Amino acid sequence: MITIEILKELFETIFGQELNLDGISESSDLRKDIGMNSISFLYMAMVMEEKYGIKFNNDDFEKIATVKDVMETVESKVQSR
Repeated sequence: MITIEILKELFETIFGQELNLDGISESSDLRKDIGMNSISFLYMAMVMEEKYGIKFNNDDFEKIATVKDVMETVESKVQSR
């Protein structure tokens, strides 16, 4: 199961110390609140694919806007394996 703590660790890996992890919640917008761009999205996807044995497709990226969206998408993919 993916948790917000797991995502915070991933965001820390992507952004380092420049991101305030305390301010991240399930409703945080990945682009506006966290500052993700297409490269950081791809990096996040690669890490998640490796960690959970799943595959993201282009449609997934269009649906993912918040931390909760990431959690739900990963959970759905893990359950459907």
